[in-house]
Amino acid sequence: MAGKSQQYEVTINKDDGFPLILSVNTAPIFQSGRVEGSVSFGRDITELKRSEKLHIDNVRLEHESKEKSEFLASMSHELRTPLNAIIGFSEIMTLGIGGNLNETQKGYVKDINNAGEHLLNIINDILDLSKVEAGKMELVIEKFSVHELLEETITLIKNNAIKHNINIVRDIDRRLEFIDGDKQKIKQVFFNLLSNAVKFSKEDGGKITIAVKKIDDMASFSVSDTGIGIEKKNLNKLFKEFQQVDSGICRKYGGTGLGLVISKKLVELHGGKIQAQSKYGEGSTFTFELPLSPMKGEIK
Repeated sequence: MAGKSQQYEVTINKDDGFPLILSVNTAPIFQSGRVEGSVSFGRDITELKRSEKLHIDNVRLEHESKEKSEFLASMSHELRTPLNAIIGFSEIMTLGIGGNLNETQKGYVKDINNAGEHLLNIINDILDLSKVEAGKMELVIEKFSVHELLEETITLIKNNAIKHNINIVRDIDRRLEFIDGDKQKIKQVFFNLLSNAVKFSKEDGGKITIAVKKIDDMASFSVSDTGIGIEKKNLNKLFKEFQQVDSGICRKYGGTGLGLVISKKLVELHGGKIQAQSKYGEGSTFTFELPLSPMKGEIK
């Protein structure tokens, strides 16, 4: 408008392909009470605009991620109800409560039950992941015995380890007797690592070494195996959602890879960290560290 200062933005397309955004202020020049011209000043606001756009995009992505997590959590609940019924009725049929089955029928029912259990495990993984990402996973902090945690978890995996001809060795720091944390969540992390160590063992068996150490104010848990190992190019995929390390290996050994993702998030929820080292063909070591007295951490 004539006689008044104006402010506007100008975008200049440069030769390098990156636009330059200027905030331009224009003010009139008066002479003898009349407008004789104008003067303009430009300020480079390219980085400011980029930062604003990045912030808006991050807020939008965070909102979309939360909506996705809530949807997955809701769907997982809906799927678990009929699936539990399928598993339950197949178990009843196996027991012959509804009538005797011949051997062929028993085989079919067992296949139904196994498939149902496998699918339920996948749904439970998705549900756990969704809860953490939606901020609905709460920790129940208590003081518990590290020795009890280890023995309870090893008991769950012992039969499968024997079946695969795997020897489990313990290397426990006696200084680490108790730790504060969510026992069930930490047990879930430990179980996931042990399960993978057994699952990805070599055909002729091997050894799993469990090492627990007290390092300053942290508790370090590691699971080392002599299994098939992981190629270096695949290490960065281990803790990422819905990224399988190797489709051929996953088809052979089963699983979705979500167990490690969930483990990472549960460890971080305790304020800890998890990492993996591996040599292809020789084995892997997964280590997670937890503060002895954790505060609820942020999921990264």
